[in-house]
Amino acid sequence: MSEPRDSSAAPATPVTGPSTAAAVDPSAKIVAATAPVPEASSPPKLSKKAMKKKRRYDKAMEIKRRRKEQDRDQKRARALAEGRDLDEERRIQKQNEESGEGRRRREEKWLAKIDSAKSRFRIAVDCGYEEEMTKKEINSLAQQLRYCYAANKRSKNPCYFSVASLSGLTREHLDNVCGFPEQWKLKAFDFSDKSLEDMHRDEKDKLVYLTSDSDNTLEHLDDTKIYVIGGIVDRNRLKYATLNQAKELGIETAKLPISQHLKLFSTNVLTTNHVFEILLKYRENNNNWKEALVDVLPKRKDMKEIDDDKANEKEEGGTPTEETTPDTQQGDGSKESTTS
Repeated sequence: MSEPRDSSAAPATPVTGPSTAAAVDPSAKIVAATAPVPEASSPPKLSKKAMKKKRRYDKAMEIKRRRKEQDRDQKRARALAEGRDLDEERRIQKQNEESGEGRRRREEKWLAKIDSAKSRFRIAVDCGYEEEMTKKEINSLAQQLRYCYAANKRSKNPCYFSVASLSGLTREHLDNVCGFPEQWKLKAFDFSDKSLEDMHRDEKDKLVYLTSDSDNTLEHLDDTKIYVIGGIVDRNRLKYATLNQAKELGIETAKLPISQHLKLFSTNVLTTNHVFEILLKYRENNNNWKEALVDVLPKRKDMKEIDDDKANEKEEGGTPTEETTPDTQQGDGSKESTTS
């Protein structure tokens, strides 16, 4: 027999299933409605220095975009003046790309150009100065090596191009470039992590180190020689670095004949790729130094050509004129870059 139920006991709490709504305090609804909604994480505020850097970058990109538009408009205007059908040219170009005909023609054209390079001078870049350069300077050098490769590939008179002591951060930068090194090697390019001396041990007598500190002026390019450009971006710190390197290795030195042909009113230093392109342009312009220099040097250098008669007078020991200048510095102690 069951015990009588105590009427004074507290009523049992009803058990609710998962589908039963829980009681909500009305005041909680008000608090939830007035609580601020968390916003999406906003990017961190830039410092004044970072903002200035960003503005400079945006301005440079805008200038680059406008230049591209101007170049495109100029090319179109020239094409129309020549009576060319641009739409038809684009159609044929697309057709050649899809069929592979364009690539085949480019390869044939390249092979025809590089075949004559076997009997032409060679160019080597010595990257053995990385330990003395900052990361920013190394990055600049890697970019200049890319410019050298591109200039050689599109040149009418390409040459065999090698880089010695390519390692460390410089090599890491180039490893991030699409096609390096496999595609580069197909375009008369070679490289090694060995030093310049070890890479060209059997050809040491052919090496000519280009440096502005040399007492020898390069009158012409000898097709039996290998012209060495110091791969150095020193920001005006490393004095006589390339000259001392050449002397230590017992290598012949020479400097470009800049002061015989041009008077520079602004900075008179040259980058690695400028020196490289001048050598290519010298042969492309029928062994004319002045035309090669004018074609390669940027307009910002604010240069003035020296009359050939006055240049000859200077070479013959005549009285210097106002048009002549001391030998320009082409490398060591440069503001932006390298040797010559």
